[in-house]
Amino acid sequence: MKPSVLDRPHTVSSYDLQLAEVRSTINGMADLAQRSLSDALVALETADHDAAKAIVANDKRIDELELSLERLVNLIITSRGPMGEDLRYLIVAIRIGTMLERTGDQAKRIARRVKGIEPGEIAKDLTLIRTMARYASDMVERSIESFNTSDAKTAEQVIRDDAELNGMNRNLVESCIEAMDAGHLKVRHGVEIISIGKQLERVGDYATNIAQEMLYVVTGTREN
Repeated sequence: MKPSVLDRPHTVSSYDLQLAEVRSTINGMADLAQRSLSDALVALETADHDAAKAIVANDKRIDELELSLERLVNLIITSRGPMGEDLRYLIVAIRIGTMLERTGDQAKRIARRVKGIEPGEIAKDLTLIRTMARYASDMVERSIESFNTSDAKTAEQVIRDDAELNGMNRNLVESCIEAMDAGHLKVRHGVEIISIGKQLERVGDYATNIAQEMLYVVTGTREN
C-alpha cells in the first residue's frame, strides 16, 4: 500500500492542515450521502412522508460542503502551487466531491418517490431494493476508504463489484416486468421500483468513479 498524500508531511505545516481539511470535508460528504441513502430506504419501507421531506431538505448540506471543498481546493492550488501527486490529489478531490454530491441527489430522488409507492404492495421488490442499497452504500464506503489510505487493491475491488450491482439491477427490472405482465404489480409501482433500481445503480457508478480517480492519484495514469 502506497502512503497517501497526507501520510507524507510537507515542509509547511499549514499546508498539511489544509490537505487534512480537504479529506475531512470529503469524508463528511460521504457520511451524509450514505446516511441520506439509508434514510431514504427506511422512508420508502415505512411510507414516512415527513422523513422523505427531511432528506430532500438535508441535501442542501451536501451541496454546501461541495462548494466549500471547491473553494478550499482552488485556494490551495493558487496559493501553494502543488505538483505531481499532490496536484492530482487536489484535482481528484473536487471530482470525488461531485460524485458524492450526485450520490446525495440520488438519495433525494428516492425519497421523493415515497409518495408514489405503497410499501405493502411491493414487499418482494423492496427486498431486492434493500439489498442493492446496502451493496451500493458499501461500495461508496470502500471507495472513500481507498481514497483515505491510497489502497489500490480496495479501489480495484470496488471497480469489479460494480458488475455485481448491475446484475442485481437487471434482476430487479426482470422481476418487475414479470410481475406487471402477470398483474401482480401495478404498472405505476413497477415504474417507480425500476427507477429506484436505476438510481441505486448510479450510486454504484459514482463509487466506481471515485475508485478510478483514486487509482489515478497513485499511478498518474488513467485506464482506457
